[in-house]
Amino acid sequence: MRIGYFGAALGSIQQEKQMAVHSNNIANAMKPGYRKDAVHFSNFFQQKTYTKMEQGKIQRTENPLDIAINGEGFLRVQTDAGILYTRAGDLRFSPDRTLVTQDGWPVLGSDGQPIEIPALEHQFDIRIERDGQVFDGEDPIGTLAIAQFGQEALLEKVANGYLRPARGEERLMAEGEFTIEQGALEAPNFNIVEEMVKIVETTRIFEAYQKVLQSFDQEDSQLVRTLGNL
Repeated sequence: MRIGYFGAALGSIQQEKQMAVHSNNIANAMKPGYRKDAVHFSNFFQQKTYTKMEQGKIQRTENPLDIAINGEGFLRVQTDAGILYTRAGDLRFSPDRTLVTQDGWPVLGSDGQPIEIPALEHQFDIRIERDGQVFDGEDPIGTLAIAQFGQEALLEKVANGYLRPARGEERLMAEGEFTIEQGALEAPNFNIVEEMVKIVETTRIFEAYQKVLQSFDQEDSQLVRTLGNL
């Protein structure tokens, strides 16, 4: 096989991977707290997809069940797959008065238990303080657990943008290490226009590689025809 043909084929595969990553970012552009994925190629054969953890912009919503975390840290969420982590603060209460994510998973408090409104006669006037304490009117019902991971930790994406540690252990953050902003959400940590521009650039590069491959195919076909006429 020609080296040029081989290089063009590998280049096409790389661009397909880039396209998949950028497309997935755009598909999640409306998901609060979503963390952008990127791909790094050390050479033609080795690639690594990783998640960028920089904080996104805070946007006011005035919804009392929307929260944004200022600083590092993640909400702890109890799922069927165990405890997962998220920055998505668009919360709600389930029919049984448990504070849950939009997917219905309970948000855990600092005591490791779901945060619940204990009785129907409570007024359902939710206040979330900057230190994570949650009140129903004047009644405290729990404190949000905000978990942090060290520099050596590796977080990997699972379904719906949740994260779980592939390496490293969590540490519950103390008061003063973060602040909670009620009535606000953290936007995804990327610019959708920039991602769309990257998709256009990736498409053009992919098409260029395809033209190279077509050129090699045409040359090979011409060579076969010529040899067949000898």
